[in-house]
Amino acid sequence: MKRQDPVTILVFIMKASRPFTIQYKDGFAYLTVFPGTDGGAVLYPEEIEGKLKLLGIPKVRRNILHSIVEEQSGEPVQIAPWPEGESLSPSIEVEIGPDNMSAAIIVYPGKQGGENLSAEMIVKKLKKEGVVFGIREDEIRDAVEKELYNSRITAAAGIFPIHSKSASAQYFFKTDRGRPFRELEYGRMDLKELNFIQNVEKGEILARIFDPVPPAEGMDIFGNILYPENKDGSFKLSPGRGAYFSEDKKEIIAAISGNVKLNGSSITVEPIVQVENVDYSNGNMDFDGTINVRGRIADGFTVKASGDIQIGKSLSKITIDSGGDIILKAGISGNDEGAIFCGGDLYARYIENATVVCRGNIYVEEAIMHSNIKAQGNIILTGKRAEIFGGVMAAGGNIVCKKLGSINEPVTEIHLGMGVDDYTAFLRLKQSVNSLMSEIDSTDVKLSQFRRAASDIEKGSEVLEKIKNAEDQLETDAKKLQEEYKVKLKELHSMEKNLKPAEHAELVVEEKIFGKVFVYFGAQKWKQSGKGTLKTTLTYANGMIMDRRYTK
Repeated sequence: MKRQDPVTILVFIMKASRPFTIQYKDGFAYLTVFPGTDGGAVLYPEEIEGKLKLLGIPKVRRNILHSIVEEQSGEPVQIAPWPEGESLSPSIEVEIGPDNMSAAIIVYPGKQGGENLSAEMIVKKLKKEGVVFGIREDEIRDAVEKELYNSRITAAAGIFPIHSKSASAQYFFKTDRGRPFRELEYGRMDLKELNFIQNVEKGEILARIFDPVPPAEGMDIFGNILYPENKDGSFKLSPGRGAYFSEDKKEIIAAISGNVKLNGSSITVEPIVQVENVDYSNGNMDFDGTINVRGRIADGFTVKASGDIQIGKSLSKITIDSGGDIILKAGISGNDEGAIFCGGDLYARYIENATVVCRGNIYVEEAIMHSNIKAQGNIILTGKRAEIFGGVMAAGGNIVCKKLGSINEPVTEIHLGMGVDDYTAFLRLKQSVNSLMSEIDSTDVKLSQFRRAASDIEKGSEVLEKIKNAEDQLETDAKKLQEEYKVKLKELHSMEKNLKPAEHAELVVEEKIFGKVFVYFGAQKWKQSGKGTLKTTLTYANGMIMDRRYTK
């Protein structure tokens, strides 16, 4: 810097007021002398030296100070090392989010002489903390301009990975029609609130399909790559009977008016027929679709449908056969002649003296009494009574009730973990063995009768010869029956040995198991101790029946 005569400097100083600042930056002290105005107060180097001393800044040569005063550039000039000056600058606190996906700052104001707050200062602090990605410089500059001290400001944000998603759909009808009951779990259900039939009109949009989402990598604020999950899952949804795709295949639309439902990955709209009653006025029904009987079905009549069947009032000696679900808003008292064959789930208030074969689950509100029940899935009873007594129950899954058996102790047989087909084959073979045994016993009785009769007839008579021929034929038949019996009995023993129930099949009895209740998991029989068992859960796992106390 050019030196000038001291007198000239003094006169120059006396003619102008030159305000100055001393400020910290990057470990050094900077002096700024601003241009003065004529007639103002005089700035002496001693004033600057006093300020330097007050701030603890090392002594600066006077000729350097003279040069800066003379220059009066208004620009900061580095004059001395001053690491201690950092304490006067604004302090910046950095908070890292727990998932390393965000960083927030809180800026506390500095003191006079400290460095002026700047966006660069904040960015530098973030990088010092390791934050290198997602720094929001626009937000930071805005915070500096508005002097947002003592406020938490998000200064950096990572990018989350985008996990792959298979295609999905938005449905415009209820896809789980039993949900109002199922959500109650073991609480009370109200069959009046259940209605399987969902009418739609021709041309109505049934579902909208969304494209799959491809995966994309993300990155946290420290620059670490976040890899997406590549979920393998193919989504398929197609129109079935009574529905079709829109031109862009993004929507499924009803082709006819009828009952809509989701069957696996297919949406179908079934034709629907609704009648008040089924009796002599209209006869048996066999319909390729859904049947809704608002009233009753008279004894001796049959209702068959490829889809769902819904009945409004109680039933007796009837036959119902559905390819889909069945809902009996009342129930059935079959008098040993009522039969239900259900391709889906069955809902009923009660079942009494009836035969039921169900390919899905059976949900009953009050009771199953003296009936022959086979379900591929679960048998679940709910409501105030929720009891099973008398008859035979077989479930491929679980059986849940409050009471099993009754105080009168009717024989009640429970089979768990066996599907309808396996259990039916087992029963048929067992019945065949029992039938052969009965035939053998009957043949033995007849042989005894013929032998007694032969002993009372004279030898050589024609009658005796006929009796002997009949006796010989019976003995031949008896041998054949014995051989067939042995073969069938061996098959039965082999089947019993290989009957393996589903793992974790479960019987839940919330209140009591009464006497003369026999429980089987496959070929294994549960042994009941005493006259009754309270609050019990029986589970089959690892080849064993485990008995534990039921707790809600």
